[in-house]
Amino acid sequence: MSKTIKIFSVWLLLLSFAGQVAAYATQFADSSETLRLHWNTRLIPIAFSTSLIKPNPYIKPDSDITGAVERSLETWEKAANIKFQVSWTDKQSISPTGKSGDGISLVTVAQTTENILLFGDDANVVSARTRVFFNRKGSITEADIVLNPYEQFSTDGLFGTFDFEATLTHEIGHLLGLEHSSISGATMHGQQGKNGVYNLSSFSSRTLAEDDISGIRALYGANSAEEKCCGAISGKLLQATGRPAKEFQVWAEGAESGRVAAGVLTNADGTFRIEGLLAGQYRLYAQDAGRDATKSFSVEELGEVSLGKGKTAVIFKKLKSETKDFDVRYVGFNGQISELAVPINGGKSYLIYVGGKNLDSGKVSIGFNSPYLTVTPKSLINHNYGADVSVISFEVNVAAEIPLGEYSFFIKSKGANTEFAVGSLTVETFINQWNSYRLLTDE
Repeated sequence: MSKTIKIFSVWLLLLSFAGQVAAYATQFADSSETLRLHWNTRLIPIAFSTSLIKPNPYIKPDSDITGAVERSLETWEKAANIKFQVSWTDKQSISPTGKSGDGISLVTVAQTTENILLFGDDANVVSARTRVFFNRKGSITEADIVLNPYEQFSTDGLFGTFDFEATLTHEIGHLLGLEHSSISGATMHGQQGKNGVYNLSSFSSRTLAEDDISGIRALYGANSAEEKCCGAISGKLLQATGRPAKEFQVWAEGAESGRVAAGVLTNADGTFRIEGLLAGQYRLYAQDAGRDATKSFSVEELGEVSLGKGKTAVIFKKLKSETKDFDVRYVGFNGQISELAVPINGGKSYLIYVGGKNLDSGKVSIGFNSPYLTVTPKSLINHNYGADVSVISFEVNVAAEIPLGEYSFFIKSKGANTEFAVGSLTVETFINQWNSYRLLTDE
């Protein structure tokens, strides 16, 4: 399920957004979170309803639905050791609520009673929902997907519609056993924007982030063609008081590239485990993701690890737990801020917005861990978006040779306290034409 997003701008406010969620996360069959949901077969059956290809008001005419289906499934097949067994059916409705379904994992957009019941009061804020059936051993037996029949979908980027391929790719992740991610550029991020957010088509979620790939490999293993996979990083974090660091976001970045590889949220006892990582060098970071209104801790570097195939690196650390007086909640582009990543291209420059609490261009600085990204000097300025949020912007320069994927930037106060916007810039193949050069030459 993906919720639509809250977007702030001088002239625009769209209501509804999802709460804080973990970086890549798997679904569990039990409250103690010991049985991870997954299919016990590598050949996963999935049936697509003809409601998706017959003329209807929910899908824009002439949309490439069959092509989008094929691309979406292939995207997940390339990431892990799985294959889909695809069929088409005239069946319209998903299985009703219960302990077991009818055995058919259906994808539908039909406006039937059973399908509509899946949305409840959220019909105006979500693009789709997935219902998963599983047994006591944590094996998925069926997973049904309903695209919201109160919305419209397209495959050509029509503004005001949801992108069909992006939505389906996200929901297939749920069908496979993944939960939501807090890494903004991940396909499994908990929110999806309609085409038109940032004045761009919403194509980013068609392709998987490294975080998504690590998550699906943790469940099913790597594709046999991937020789460097997989390793894991596990550990435990304590706060300065000695209490477990609960709900801290821990993520790994490529030591040389600065690209986000994967992350998780710490458990109640402060433990964490990141699986499905390629062999290589990583830097690890942790920051408070609890959104406690009374305190907000500065990010801390956990160190660098060299990870080998089939190996697990272990980290145990007591954090300094230094509080900071500012908070980063949104990123943005083209005058809008939201909880969605901003898509960028190599060899261009872009004006990026940051929204949150107590952000002041005179008191903070912007930086990157990646050598492919730099800030234009003296480009940091304040903006007035009202009393509820403080907003600053800066210009980022993107090297032409930057690898595709998700990158973070950090905000540092004069007191050296820091917060990262993890994976909030996503380098894509589709073109973001609103780069700084375009803006300057159009004036």
